[in-house]
Amino acid sequence: MEPVRDYELRAFFTRVVEVLEQLGIPYMVVGGFAAIFYGEPRLTLDVDIVVDMKEEHIEPFVATFPVPDYYVSEEGIRDSLRRHYPFDVIQPATGAKIDMMPLTTDPFTLGAFERRQRITYDEASHTATSISAKDLVLSKLSAFQETGSEGHLRDGRGVLIIRGEMLDVEAMRRRAQAAGILELLERTMETATCEIGD
Repeated sequence: MEPVRDYELRAFFTRVVEVLEQLGIPYMVVGGFAAIFYGEPRLTLDVDIVVDMKEEHIEPFVATFPVPDYYVSEEGIRDSLRRHYPFDVIQPATGAKIDMMPLTTDPFTLGAFERRQRITYDEASHTATSISAKDLVLSKLSAFQETGSEGHLRDGRGVLIIRGEMLDVEAMRRRAQAAGILELLERTMETATCEIGD
């Protein structure tokens, strides 16, 4: 099977967001897909959505993604909510996949969920609820510190380059200090400033 095309993934993303909103399931787009909303355009096949899904949401959610057009496991979701690990929603015809992550209780994620923002993500003026730009930068830098993946660092720097003037830098510094990544944030902001200057 060929890799999923960007427009197919975006159409599937729109469908999933519509379902979440119709069912009243609070959510927050995170990760690489959120990074392209705020930062430098790039291809990503990773779509991650944090969901505050409850037991009563499971059956109607699964019912809106019928086999064979979609694949989502009701049992998998129930286990995911109990054990706090991601579950997938898949569109087999295109290979599009979205990772859904139950909302955790760690302070950063809860705070970011409270601060999430409405954004327009395509030319058709579709909107979705996403992690804020400043929380995305911090989450990307934390992920870089944990994994060493340059992709996370690139995403965080890209948001700073595109959105830096609009961000509350002092609030970011306070949160970075609490998360133990203040030095990394300062270095990344300096690099972003240099790239803007070039």
